[in-house]
Formats: sequence, C-alpha cells, structure tokens
Amino acid sequence: MMKIIGSKRPMGPKIRCTASALAACVAISFFSVGAAERFDGLCDMTTVAAAGFAFPEGILPVETSQPASESSSKQPEVPENLGQSSAIQEPLPEVSSESTPTESSSSSSLPPQSAQEATGLSASQEEESSAPVSSQQEEGGIPIEEVQIDGTGVEYNGVFVKNSTSVQLDLPAELEKKPEISIKADGSPEVLIYHTHTTESYLLWEQDTFLSGTPTRSQDETQGVVVVGDVIAAQLRAAGIGVIHDDTCHDYPAYNGSYERSAVTIQKNLEKYPGIQVTLDIHRDAIGDNSVRKKPTVLIDGKKAAQVMIISGCDSDGSLGFPNWEQNLRLGVRVQQSLSQMYPTLARPLNFCERLYNMNMTSGSLLVEFGTEVNTLDEALYSGELFGKALAQTLLSLSTDS
Repeated sequence: MMKIIGSKRPMGPKIRCTASALAACVAISFFSVGAAERFDGLCDMTTVAAAGFAFPEGILPVETSQPASESSSKQPEVPENLGQSSAIQEPLPEVSSESTPTESSSSSSLPPQSAQEATGLSASQEEESSAPVSSQQEEGGIPIEEVQIDGTGVEYNGVFVKNSTSVQLDLPAELEKKPEISIKADGSPEVLIYHTHTTESYLLWEQDTFLSGTPTRSQDETQGVVVVGDVIAAQLRAAGIGVIHDDTCHDYPAYNGSYERSAVTIQKNLEKYPGIQVTLDIHRDAIGDNSVRKKPTVLIDGKKAAQVMIISGCDSDGSLGFPNWEQNLRLGVRVQQSLSQMYPTLARPLNFCERLYNMNMTSGSLLVEFGTEVNTLDEALYSGELFGKALAQTLLSLSTDS
C-alpha cells in the first residue's frame, strides 16, 4: 500500500463543522477581550453573535451600553421625598458673621464690609473657596456641635451687644431713646420682610454629622429662610401689623450682586407701599470649618429653637453713606430687649458692626440670622414664631397710641 505525501485530502462534513466551531470560539474570545465595554452585561447576546457567523447577514446589530467613564460622571437624581430635589450648589464658602478676620470659618450670609464690595464677594472669601476638603469630611462627615452663644459683649439688664465698631456704645442711653418709628397697627403695610440670600436652607432632620454633599441652599422655599419669613409675618399680622413678605430670589442663579438686587426689591416696595417703616432681611448663618460645624440651639419651653442674631450696621466715619445708622440700632436693641425678657437665651448678642447691609434705605432696617446650616428647619421655624411675637410687642410699644 502506497502512502501518498503532500496531497490534500478532501475535508469531510465532520471536520468542517469542527473547524467552524473552533473559528467561532476564537472569534467570540476576541470580541470578549477586545470589546468588553461594548458587550458588558450582554451575555445573553453571545449565542446570537456566534450564530451570526453562519448567517448571510452576519452578526446582528447590538445596542451598546454607555462606557463606564461617562456614566460614572453623572450624579444620581435625589428622590423627591427627601426634599432635596431643588437643592443647588453652595456658590462659595462665606465668612461667618460670628468670626473676626483672624478666625477660621466656612460660611455666612453676611455681605461685604464696604460699599465698594456691596455687589460681590470679597477677596478673602474667594480665597476660602479653594480650602481643601478634610479627610474627616470625606470619610465620615464633619461633626455637628450644638452650642449656646450668649454672655459676650456689652451688657445691660440682660441685653448683650457685641460691639466691633469704633463707637463708644452707651447701651442704657440707647435703650432710652425712641426709634423714629410710629406703628399704626391698622393692617396697612408697615413692615417689609425680604431675603437677600433667598436660597439659604436648613437640614430637614436632625443629624450628628454634616456629610459631604449635603445641600445648604435650595430653590424650594419651604426648606429655608423664606418659610421662616412666613412665620414671622403671621405673628405680626396676628398683632394687627400689616406686612409685605417679598420672596423674590436674589442669590440664584448668580450669587455675586445679591445685595444690589435686594436693594432694588426694597426700593420697589417702598415706592409701592410708602407706609413701610421697618425692613427685615431674614437669613441663616453658618459657623464652623472642615473640622466642626456649629449649631446654636437652646430649649424654650422644652422645645429646641435655633438661636437668633440681630445685626445692626454702623458707619462711624461716613464712608458707607449710612448717616442714620443710630435709628436702626435703637430699634435693634429694643427688639433684643424684648427677646431677652420674653425668651431668655434665644438671642445671641446683637452684632453691632461697621457694615451696610442695605440698612441705609430706612430708619428701621435690620438683618436677622436664624440658626445655621446645620440647624433643622423645625428649629428655625420655632425661632421665627418666637421672634415674631417679640418683634410685634416691640413695634406695638412704638405705636401711635402708646
């Protein structure tokens, strides 16, 4: 029997099937390794792809998934029931109203110190925006410390004023002087409530730590300072004092220029309602840094309340165009006195400082801070109720009939 070498033997059907199967396996392996992203999660399509080698039309088209690098960059939507769906990014860290220039702090709703800065953030605020996030914040959040701020500054009969101006403050004398306000209490508009930083918000429930990414501002007016303004307005109206509560948003989408925009709102209301004598800019404060966030809180009748801070501006050298600042101070210390008498410890010391805050627009203008970003909404609302009652008592003592 002769053995033939070099000649090709016809390939039988069994061998052809085996070869096709091997080719399919190699092809599948290639696509599994070289195109993992395109076929990730599509295991059920492998059989179709393999069978496609025997089909005239080839592999069936497969809808590819989004690459992981793109999908991971998208932030998940926050459920509506968490109340955070309208949350917006904190524009820039601010300087706490409780701090001095040498203190380290994260944020506040206070405006710039000079008239030249009245439409934006100061250079020091911009520098703070680049402060690194601590490992503590990244890993387990920043501790929230509940504090009570009181007993500092000048004191007279339980009324405390923190004086950071060059003015020698005679507190007893100021309490004796009557503000240039005469409330009719006939229901006509005499008080304007507005919000320069309209989107400032609170925690919706009590927390021990401040987690990275927790919103401190929201377009939902039911979560922040606007609803606190509603509560104050309700107390004034119950006392017969007419109120205009203007909820115009001044700090979103642009944060810089908030005070310039709120000045327009004030002027518009003063022109429309010439009987307005008192204007209140309602804010919430922020105290702390990347190591701790502070929550000024007290118990009033067994219920937690966010501490309140009245701010009265000063222009001791005339550089701010604020000649009638003393009238505002006289109103401020009287409200402070009512708070100390009705709800001891609710008020932090009145902050008397060289700032403008649009208070030059009336002789009864005040800025009031309710808690901080780590107080709960309920605590701030309770404070708004108590403050509204104390303010109503103060204004009624300045009525035309008194």
